[in-house]
Amino acid sequence: MPATARAQPRFGRLNVRQRLFVTTLGLLVLCAGALVSVVLWSFERFYLASAGADLGARTHAIAQTAGDLLEQGDLVRLRVLVERYGAPEDIALRVIAPDGRLLATSQHEPAENAIVWPAVPGMAEALAGRAVTGIAPGLIDVQDRIYHAVPIVRGDRQLGVVRMSRSLAQLQAHTRATVVTVLAALAVILVVGAGFVAWFARGLARPIQQMRDFAVALGRGEFGTRLAIARPDELGELAAELNRMAERLAALEGERRSFLANASHELRTPVSNLHVTLQALDGGAGDDPELRTRFVRTAVDETTRLRTLIQDLLDLGHLEAGATRLECVDTSLRAVLERATRAIEGRALDRRVSLVLDLDEELTVCIDPERIAQALLCVLDNALKFSPRGGVIEVVARRHGGRVEIVVRDQGPGIAAADRPHVFEQFYTADPARRRGGSGLGLAIARRIVDAHGGTIHVDTAPSRGAALVITLPLAASYQG
Repeated sequence: MPATARAQPRFGRLNVRQRLFVTTLGLLVLCAGALVSVVLWSFERFYLASAGADLGARTHAIAQTAGDLLEQGDLVRLRVLVERYGAPEDIALRVIAPDGRLLATSQHEPAENAIVWPAVPGMAEALAGRAVTGIAPGLIDVQDRIYHAVPIVRGDRQLGVVRMSRSLAQLQAHTRATVVTVLAALAVILVVGAGFVAWFARGLARPIQQMRDFAVALGRGEFGTRLAIARPDELGELAAELNRMAERLAALEGERRSFLANASHELRTPVSNLHVTLQALDGGAGDDPELRTRFVRTAVDETTRLRTLIQDLLDLGHLEAGATRLECVDTSLRAVLERATRAIEGRALDRRVSLVLDLDEELTVCIDPERIAQALLCVLDNALKFSPRGGVIEVVARRHGGRVEIVVRDQGPGIAAADRPHVFEQFYTADPARRRGGSGLGLAIARRIVDAHGGTIHVDTAPSRGAALVITLPLAASYQG
């Protein structure tokens, strides 16, 4: 198996903290290594350039004096000049005639007599009249040396060549010392950097690990836990948002539990009543025609109640899931209100409750007429349940800017201030006096239908008697102008 294939799973087993440490330390080593390489390369280039410039200046100065001595034919003084300026151990100074003969040298090595000087590096260029600088192995030893060769010219005559070279052993020693110093500094930097990277990785990975544990706890249903991460960065903002999400999940879980408990209770009541009624009929109550008729009516009523509750639960589920598709069209508001009031007119007459519809102008709204009629029927049904015999239910519609406001007002016992924020919740039972039949889902369904239309529904706090529910809906776009 290739090494990369084995390394990948091994790296994949590292946790976030270890990955941060390895990655950041690797980047630190890479950057430090690149910086050290550039520094050492720049140091070597600078030293070579400086050495070349110094060697060139000295060679040109010696070439001027050597030219004067060659014009005079004074080879003795030329050799003295060469020995004086070539005295340092790392310097080699020679003067070569145009025909390749060695005229003067600072080395005095027997091997110099066997050297073919025109073939020495730099000599061909200098004999051709060009000064040249370069690096080549030494002529006597194998050490690298930097050299500078200068032609000696007087007028149109070339009198010879001055070639001075200097050993690079000192440069190489300085380079080695510099490398050792820089590597030691790099090691210190890496040790300190590794400590800083470890601290940084631990500080960055800790909140991530806490969030992971927090998410696992939420997955187990532990909605009471909270993250204690206070940071002024994105991780702090994420932790705060996760805490808010946990609060919302806890609230939703509470609503779910309450809904299931209430739904179970509401379903159990008609089923129990129906079961008792059927048991009574099976036990002989059906032999009495009057009793049989009453029990059958009770069974029909409980079946109707159960069917209504189930339908309301289905409608509410579809609305909350967003599965209900609205078919909004420009619709006459009067037609929808009249349709909703006609639907409860029979029950209102039975209770001697009057229905009053008040529209001061013809209004057109952009709605799904079926759904808005359902919402209005839920609100009217709620008003009818709490209206006294001989009472009045008013339905008033008025235009307010680009919206229409519909107020349904009854003359019942009203809604307590503490209960008003909760009347649109499912199965709300804070005030048992207002639970007079029905599924307890009507206002919850009405609110979701109105919300889906971009409208609002709330309890009006102004009436001193009875309850008033206010629905606002957008007018049709063509009607707003």
